[in-house]
Amino acid sequence: MNEPLRIKWKKRLAPIHLLGHAVLLGFGLVLLYPLVFMVLSGFFNKTEFMQTILGVFPTPKEPTLANYKSLILGSKDAAVTTYLANSVIRTAYNTIWALLTSFLAGYVFARLKFKGKDQLFLVLLATQMIPGTLAIIPTYLEFARFPFAGGNDVFTGGTGILNTWWVYLIGGPAINIMGTFLVKQSLEKVPIELDEAAIMDGAGTMRIIFGILLPLQLPIMAFIAITTALGTWNDFVTPFFYTTSDGLQTLPAAITRISSVGASPGAVINYPMIITLSLGITLPALLIFFFFQKYIVQGLANTGIKG
Repeated sequence: MNEPLRIKWKKRLAPIHLLGHAVLLGFGLVLLYPLVFMVLSGFFNKTEFMQTILGVFPTPKEPTLANYKSLILGSKDAAVTTYLANSVIRTAYNTIWALLTSFLAGYVFARLKFKGKDQLFLVLLATQMIPGTLAIIPTYLEFARFPFAGGNDVFTGGTGILNTWWVYLIGGPAINIMGTFLVKQSLEKVPIELDEAAIMDGAGTMRIIFGILLPLQLPIMAFIAITTALGTWNDFVTPFFYTTSDGLQTLPAAITRISSVGASPGAVINYPMIITLSLGITLPALLIFFFFQKYIVQGLANTGIKG
């Protein structure tokens, strides 16, 4: 064994190095335990689950795949395929909308000059300081009083756009403030001479925006896409407060509605299915973060071009 390789293995097998790995492994197992518990609980039926004293690693006497089949195919207890489709459609829509508005708004604030630009940008940033819970009631009233919708004559008389797909289509953020901020900061570090050179070569505005500047922002756009997708996928507030139809539910809100079945006397809440549906929400988010975490770091670190 040559000397550099011997030194390398000596460092790897050093007690402090092994201790560090052991500590990290221990923390990793602790963090993964809830996921393991969810997977094992999904093999119970609701009756056995309620009658069993669960251990650290719950094991059913009569394992069943019914809950996992419900997660994929749906069941009479829950229209899981509808919930899943709604979650996917809404996540895709919000992600695409966030990418478009963030880049265009960032371009406007970074490249265009108009009166009050800085003040307007500060107002947008200030809205980030308002807790989202404070907007629930005003948003509900806005949807309920939406003009000429849901039986409203102008602002009253009906239900507005509550319990419709319009809640998802226009109820998402009009502009991604964090994404706009990152794009603006990044574009301000791109030399304006790049735009001027493109104009000299005959490039139009659209060519400069989408053909030259947009490719430079791909790490940031990936960051915006990932964070928006995760936030929308896990969103519980919008479907729970502004919709009532079962056909409009997404997975997070549907789980709460399924658990409310136990409110009737004598009813047994199907906890194994609820846990399995929760697993269906958790796994996509974990996979997205695991495979694309480097883009999250790059999106925050790369705020321009270097050279």
